[in-house]
Amino acid sequence: IHPKSATHRASDSLPDASSPPTVKDGLSNMASSSKNSHSWSLFSSSQPNNNGDSTQSNANTNNNNMAEIFANMVGLGTPPPPPQPSDTLAENSKTSKSLTGTVVRTGARPFQAGNGGSLPSSPHYTTHKPSLPMISVTEKGVTGDYNHYRTVALKSTPDRALSILTKDVGGYIQSMKDGLFAQGNGYRDGDLGENVLVEGLDFRFFQVGKRYKFSPKGEGDGNGLDAASSGMDIGKGLMDAAKVAKGDGDVIVEITERIEPCGNLCKLQYINHSGISPRDRIARCKYFLTGLDQTDGLRGWYAKVIQGGVIGVGYSVSAMGALPAI
Repeated sequence: IHPKSATHRASDSLPDASSPPTVKDGLSNMASSSKNSHSWSLFSSSQPNNNGDSTQSNANTNNNNMAEIFANMVGLGTPPPPPQPSDTLAENSKTSKSLTGTVVRTGARPFQAGNGGSLPSSPHYTTHKPSLPMISVTEKGVTGDYNHYRTVALKSTPDRALSILTKDVGGYIQSMKDGLFAQGNGYRDGDLGENVLVEGLDFRFFQVGKRYKFSPKGEGDGNGLDAASSGMDIGKGLMDAAKVAKGDGDVIVEITERIEPCGNLCKLQYINHSGISPRDRIARCKYFLTGLDQTDGLRGWYAKVIQGGVIGVGYSVSAMGALPAI
Protein backbone atom coordinates (compact mmCIF):
# COMPACT_ATOMS: atom_id res chain seq x y z
CA ILE A 1 0.00 0.00 0.00
CA HIS A 2 1.36 3.40 -0.92
CA PRO A 3 2.27 5.33 2.25
CA LYS A 4 0.15 8.25 1.09
CA SER A 5 -2.96 6.17 0.38
CA ALA A 6 -5.32 4.47 2.79
CA THR A 7 -6.65 2.04 0.22
CA HIS A 8 -5.38 -1.21 -1.27
CA ARG A 9 -4.41 -0.97 -4.92
CA ALA A 10 -5.08 -3.81 -7.33
CA SER A 11 -1.66 -3.11 -8.83
CA ASP A 12 0.09 -4.08 -5.56
CA SER A 13 -0.14 -7.77 -6.43
CA LEU A 14 0.99 -7.40 -10.04
CA PRO A 15 4.44 -8.54 -11.19
CA ASP A 16 6.91 -5.86 -12.22
CA ALA A 17 6.28 -6.55 -15.90
CA SER A 18 2.71 -5.29 -15.45
CA SER A 19 3.66 -2.17 -13.52
CA PRO A 20 3.38 1.26 -15.15
CA PRO A 21 6.61 3.02 -16.17
CA THR A 22 8.02 5.09 -13.34
CA VAL A 23 10.43 7.98 -13.03
CA LYS A 24 13.26 5.46 -13.04
CA ASP A 25 11.97 3.72 -16.17
CA GLY A 26 11.48 6.93 -18.08
CA LEU A 27 14.84 8.41 -17.20
CA SER A 28 16.64 5.14 -17.84
CA ASN A 29 15.37 5.08 -21.43
CA MET A 30 16.07 8.78 -21.80
CA ALA A 31 19.64 8.47 -20.56
CA SER A 32 20.36 5.49 -22.79
CA SER A 33 18.86 7.18 -25.82
CA SER A 34 20.71 10.43 -25.25
CA LYS A 35 24.03 8.62 -25.47
CA ASN A 36 23.24 6.54 -28.51
CA SER A 37 20.99 8.54 -30.81
CA HIS A 38 19.44 11.91 -31.52
CA SER A 39 16.29 10.21 -32.78
CA TRP A 40 14.56 8.34 -29.99
CA SER A 41 11.33 7.68 -28.16
CA LEU A 42 10.85 8.20 -24.45
CA PHE A 43 9.84 4.59 -23.96
CA SER A 44 11.17 1.73 -26.06
CA SER A 45 8.85 -0.71 -27.81
CA SER A 46 9.82 -3.36 -25.26
CA GLN A 47 8.30 -1.26 -22.47
CA PRO A 48 5.02 -2.72 -21.05
CA ASN A 49 1.92 -1.22 -22.65
CA ASN A 50 0.69 0.62 -19.56
CA ASN A 51 -1.40 3.74 -19.27
CA GLY A 52 -0.06 7.05 -17.99
CA ASP A 53 -2.96 7.45 -15.59
CA SER A 54 -1.73 4.67 -13.32
CA THR A 55 0.07 4.35 -10.02
CA GLN A 56 3.69 3.50 -9.37
CA SER A 57 4.78 0.00 -8.34
CA ASN A 58 5.64 -0.57 -4.69
CA ALA A 59 8.93 -2.03 -5.87
CA ASN A 60 10.05 1.46 -6.88
CA THR A 61 10.08 3.34 -3.59
CA ASN A 62 13.37 5.07 -4.36
CA ASN A 63 12.46 6.48 -7.76
CA ASN A 64 13.69 9.97 -6.98
CA ASN A 65 17.11 8.63 -6.02
CA MET A 66 17.26 6.54 -9.18
CA ALA A 67 16.17 9.52 -11.23
CA GLU A 68 19.07 11.52 -9.81
CA ILE A 69 21.50 8.73 -10.72
CA PHE A 70 20.33 8.66 -14.32
CA ALA A 71 20.40 12.42 -14.52
CA ASN A 72 23.98 12.42 -13.28
CA MET A 73 24.87 9.81 -15.87
CA VAL A 74 24.40 12.41 -18.58
CA GLY A 75 26.03 15.19 -16.58
CA LEU A 76 22.82 16.72 -15.28
CA GLY A 77 22.45 17.76 -11.65
CA THR A 78 19.27 17.50 -9.61
CA PRO A 79 16.96 20.49 -10.19
CA PRO A 80 15.71 22.37 -7.13
CA PRO A 81 12.31 21.19 -5.87
CA PRO A 82 9.30 23.02 -7.32
CA PRO A 83 7.53 25.50 -5.03
CA GLN A 84 4.64 24.25 -2.98
CA PRO A 85 1.26 25.34 -4.41
CA SER A 86 -0.86 27.74 -2.42
CA ASP A 87 -3.53 26.29 -0.13
CA THR A 88 -6.76 28.17 -0.84
CA LEU A 89 -9.11 25.63 0.73
CA ALA A 90 -8.04 26.36 4.31
CA GLU A 91 -8.67 30.06 3.79
CA ASN A 92 -12.02 29.55 2.08
CA SER A 93 -13.25 27.17 4.75
CA LYS A 94 -12.98 29.91 7.38
CA THR A 95 -15.89 31.76 5.81
CA SER A 96 -17.95 28.92 4.36
CA LYS A 97 -19.68 26.01 6.07
CA SER A 98 -20.10 24.16 2.79
CA LEU A 99 -17.77 24.41 -0.16
CA THR A 100 -19.05 23.87 -3.68
CA GLY A 101 -16.99 23.66 -6.83
CA THR A 102 -17.94 23.88 -10.48
CA VAL A 103 -17.09 21.47 -13.28
CA VAL A 104 -15.32 23.51 -15.95
CA ARG A 105 -14.22 20.68 -18.22
CA THR A 106 -15.02 17.03 -18.90
CA GLY A 107 -13.05 14.77 -21.17
CA ALA A 108 -12.63 11.26 -22.53
CA ARG A 109 -10.32 9.59 -25.02
CA PRO A 110 -11.67 6.56 -26.92
CA PHE A 111 -9.55 3.61 -27.96
CA GLN A 112 -7.31 4.57 -30.90
CA ALA A 113 -7.46 1.52 -33.15
CA GLY A 114 -5.97 3.02 -36.30
CA ASN A 115 -2.59 4.39 -35.18
CA GLY A 116 -2.13 2.52 -31.92
CA GLY A 117 -2.31 5.80 -30.03
CA SER A 118 -3.82 4.13 -26.98
CA LEU A 119 -0.62 2.15 -26.39
CA PRO A 120 2.14 4.02 -24.50
CA SER A 121 4.74 2.40 -26.77
CA SER A 122 3.20 4.18 -29.78
CA PRO A 123 4.69 7.47 -31.03
CA HIS A 124 1.10 8.75 -31.24
CA TYR A 125 0.37 8.12 -27.57
CA THR A 126 -0.56 10.97 -25.26
CA THR A 127 -2.08 11.27 -21.81
CA HIS A 128 -4.17 14.25 -22.98
CA LYS A 129 -7.95 13.73 -23.09
CA PRO A 130 -10.02 15.83 -25.53
CA SER A 131 -12.72 18.08 -24.11
CA LEU A 132 -16.40 17.10 -24.19
CA PRO A 133 -19.44 19.09 -23.02
CA MET A 134 -20.39 16.21 -20.72
CA ILE A 135 -19.55 12.59 -19.94
CA SER A 136 -21.73 9.65 -19.00
CA VAL A 137 -20.44 7.64 -16.04
CA THR A 138 -21.37 4.23 -14.66
CA GLU A 139 -19.81 1.85 -12.17
CA LYS A 140 -17.75 0.51 -15.10
CA GLY A 141 -16.25 3.89 -15.95
CA VAL A 142 -16.69 6.76 -18.39
CA THR A 143 -18.54 5.91 -21.59
CA GLY A 144 -16.20 6.17 -24.56
CA ASP A 145 -13.02 6.51 -22.48
CA TYR A 146 -10.12 4.05 -22.71
CA ASN A 147 -7.37 3.57 -20.14
CA HIS A 148 -4.95 0.89 -21.29
CA TYR A 149 -3.38 0.07 -17.94
CA ARG A 150 -6.71 -0.04 -16.13
CA THR A 151 -8.28 -2.17 -18.86
CA VAL A 152 -5.48 -4.69 -19.39
CA ALA A 153 -3.46 -4.92 -16.17
CA LEU A 154 -6.20 -4.07 -13.66
CA LYS A 155 -9.03 -5.80 -15.55
CA SER A 156 -11.16 -2.64 -15.66
CA THR A 157 -11.23 -2.17 -11.91
CA PRO A 158 -14.21 -0.05 -10.82
CA ASP A 159 -11.96 1.69 -8.28
CA ARG A 160 -10.58 3.81 -11.14
CA ALA A 161 -13.83 4.50 -12.95
CA LEU A 162 -13.31 8.28 -12.88
CA SER A 163 -10.34 10.64 -12.58
CA ILE A 164 -10.75 14.09 -11.03
CA LEU A 165 -8.44 17.12 -10.98
CA THR A 166 -8.81 20.60 -9.53
CA LYS A 167 -8.16 23.67 -11.66
CA ASP A 168 -5.53 25.15 -9.33
CA VAL A 169 -3.13 22.36 -10.30
CA GLY A 170 -2.91 23.73 -13.84
CA GLY A 171 -1.88 27.13 -12.54
CA TYR A 172 0.69 25.47 -10.32
CA ILE A 173 2.19 23.54 -13.26
CA GLN A 174 2.38 26.68 -15.38
CA SER A 175 4.21 28.48 -12.58
CA MET A 176 6.82 25.77 -12.12
CA LYS A 177 10.41 26.65 -13.01
CA ASP A 178 9.65 30.19 -14.15
CA GLY A 179 6.86 29.12 -16.47
CA LEU A 180 8.84 26.42 -18.27
CA PHE A 181 5.71 24.33 -18.91
CA ALA A 182 3.58 27.31 -19.92
CA GLN A 183 5.71 28.42 -22.86
CA GLY A 184 4.77 27.75 -26.47
CA ASN A 185 2.72 24.57 -26.71
CA GLY A 186 2.78 24.21 -22.94
CA TYR A 187 0.44 22.72 -20.39
CA ARG A 188 -3.27 22.71 -21.19
CA ASP A 189 -6.30 21.34 -19.41
CA GLY A 190 -6.67 17.60 -20.06
CA ASP A 191 -2.94 16.87 -20.22
CA LEU A 192 -3.00 14.88 -16.99
CA GLY A 193 -5.76 12.69 -18.40
CA GLU A 194 -8.49 13.90 -16.07
CA ASN A 195 -12.11 13.06 -16.86
CA VAL A 196 -13.41 15.91 -14.70
CA LEU A 197 -11.77 19.28 -14.02
CA VAL A 198 -13.17 21.24 -11.07
CA GLU A 199 -12.80 24.95 -10.31
CA GLY A 200 -13.38 26.69 -7.00
CA LEU A 201 -11.99 23.90 -4.81
CA ASP A 202 -8.45 23.35 -3.62
CA PHE A 203 -6.38 20.33 -4.65
CA ARG A 204 -6.64 19.14 -1.02
CA PHE A 205 -10.46 19.11 -1.04
CA PHE A 206 -10.93 15.52 -2.20
CA GLN A 207 -10.00 12.81 0.29
CA VAL A 208 -9.72 9.03 0.09
CA GLY A 209 -12.79 7.25 1.43
CA LYS A 210 -15.10 10.29 1.23
CA ARG A 211 -18.06 10.65 -1.10
CA TYR A 212 -18.92 13.58 -3.36
CA LYS A 213 -21.88 14.44 -5.54
CA PHE A 214 -22.02 16.13 -8.93
CA SER A 215 -25.31 17.94 -9.49
CA PRO A 216 -26.82 19.81 -12.46
CA LYS A 217 -27.49 23.48 -11.77
CA GLY A 218 -30.81 23.40 -13.58
CA GLU A 219 -32.35 22.46 -16.89
CA GLY A 220 -30.42 24.09 -19.70
CA ASP A 221 -28.20 25.93 -17.24
CA GLY A 222 -24.75 25.07 -18.49
CA ASN A 223 -25.11 21.37 -17.86
CA GLY A 224 -23.58 20.44 -21.21
CA LEU A 225 -26.64 18.86 -22.76
CA ASP A 226 -27.67 22.00 -24.65
CA ALA A 227 -24.17 22.35 -26.06
CA ALA A 228 -24.22 18.73 -27.13
CA SER A 229 -27.58 19.01 -28.88
CA SER A 230 -26.52 22.13 -30.76
CA GLY A 231 -24.34 20.23 -33.19
CA MET A 232 -21.22 19.22 -31.27
CA ASP A 233 -20.12 15.75 -32.37
CA ILE A 234 -19.48 13.74 -29.20
CA GLY A 235 -20.54 10.33 -30.45
CA LYS A 236 -23.95 8.73 -30.73
CA GLY A 237 -23.36 6.34 -27.83
CA LEU A 238 -22.49 9.13 -25.44
CA MET A 239 -25.42 11.27 -26.55
CA ASP A 240 -27.85 8.37 -26.11
CA ALA A 241 -26.49 7.71 -22.63
CA ALA A 242 -26.77 11.40 -21.79
CA LYS A 243 -30.41 11.53 -22.88
CA VAL A 244 -31.26 8.52 -20.75
CA ALA A 245 -29.43 9.89 -17.73
CA LYS A 246 -30.76 13.44 -17.98
CA GLY A 247 -32.93 14.18 -15.02
CA ASP A 248 -31.79 11.14 -13.04
CA GLY A 249 -30.27 13.38 -10.37
CA ASP A 250 -26.85 13.50 -8.80
CA VAL A 251 -23.81 11.47 -9.69
CA ILE A 252 -22.19 10.16 -6.52
CA VAL A 253 -18.57 9.02 -6.37
CA GLU A 254 -16.18 7.86 -3.68
CA ILE A 255 -12.48 8.72 -3.81
CA THR A 256 -10.41 5.52 -3.79
CA GLU A 257 -6.81 6.72 -4.13
CA ARG A 258 -4.58 9.56 -5.16
CA ILE A 259 -3.15 9.28 -8.66
CA GLU A 260 0.61 8.83 -8.77
CA PRO A 261 2.80 10.75 -11.25
CA CYS A 262 3.78 8.29 -13.98
CA GLY A 263 6.64 8.34 -16.48
CA ASN A 264 4.18 8.30 -19.39
CA LEU A 265 3.41 11.96 -18.65
CA CYS A 266 6.88 12.70 -19.97
CA LYS A 267 5.63 11.99 -23.48
CA LEU A 268 3.77 15.30 -23.43
CA GLN A 269 5.10 17.63 -26.11
CA TYR A 270 6.63 20.22 -23.80
CA ILE A 271 8.77 17.49 -22.23
CA ASN A 272 9.47 15.00 -25.02
CA HIS A 273 9.85 17.01 -28.22
CA SER A 274 12.37 16.70 -31.04
CA GLY A 275 13.35 20.34 -30.58
CA ILE A 276 14.40 19.71 -26.97
CA SER A 277 17.82 18.19 -26.30
CA PRO A 278 17.90 14.75 -24.63
CA ARG A 279 19.53 16.23 -21.53
CA ASP A 280 16.80 18.85 -21.22
CA ARG A 281 14.12 16.19 -21.68
CA ILE A 282 15.56 14.28 -18.75
CA ALA A 283 15.63 17.41 -16.64
CA ARG A 284 12.05 18.36 -17.56
CA CYS A 285 10.75 14.85 -16.94
CA LYS A 286 12.29 14.63 -13.49
CA TYR A 287 11.21 18.12 -12.50
CA PHE A 288 7.64 17.65 -13.75
CA LEU A 289 7.10 14.35 -11.96
CA THR A 290 8.81 15.51 -8.78
CA GLY A 291 6.58 18.57 -8.67
CA LEU A 292 3.39 16.53 -9.00
CA ASP A 293 4.54 14.03 -6.38
CA GLN A 294 5.01 16.56 -3.58
CA THR A 295 1.63 16.10 -1.96
CA ASP A 296 -1.70 14.35 -2.37
CA GLY A 297 -3.99 15.84 -5.00
CA LEU A 298 -1.49 17.46 -7.34
CA ARG A 299 -1.78 14.56 -9.77
CA GLY A 300 -5.50 14.19 -9.16
CA TRP A 301 -7.74 11.51 -7.70
CA TYR A 302 -9.33 8.22 -8.74
CA ALA A 303 -12.93 7.49 -7.77
CA LYS A 304 -15.44 4.70 -8.01
CA VAL A 305 -19.00 5.49 -9.07
CA ILE A 306 -21.67 4.89 -6.44
CA GLN A 307 -24.53 6.35 -8.49
CA GLY A 308 -24.08 6.86 -12.21
CA GLY A 309 -25.42 9.46 -14.61
CA VAL A 310 -24.08 12.46 -16.47
CA ILE A 311 -21.47 14.99 -15.39
CA GLY A 312 -21.45 18.11 -17.53
CA VAL A 313 -19.70 21.45 -17.75
CA GLY A 314 -21.39 23.75 -15.26
CA TYR A 315 -22.34 21.01 -12.81
CA SER A 316 -21.63 21.62 -9.13
CA VAL A 317 -19.59 19.30 -6.93
CA SER A 318 -19.75 19.11 -3.14
CA ALA A 319 -18.81 16.79 -0.32
CA MET A 320 -21.43 14.53 1.20
CA GLY A 321 -21.52 14.66 4.96
CA ALA A 322 -19.01 16.69 6.98
CA LEU A 323 -16.69 19.17 5.28
CA PRO A 324 -13.29 17.55 4.60
CA ALA A 325 -10.80 18.32 7.38
CA ILE A 326 -8.02 20.69 6.44
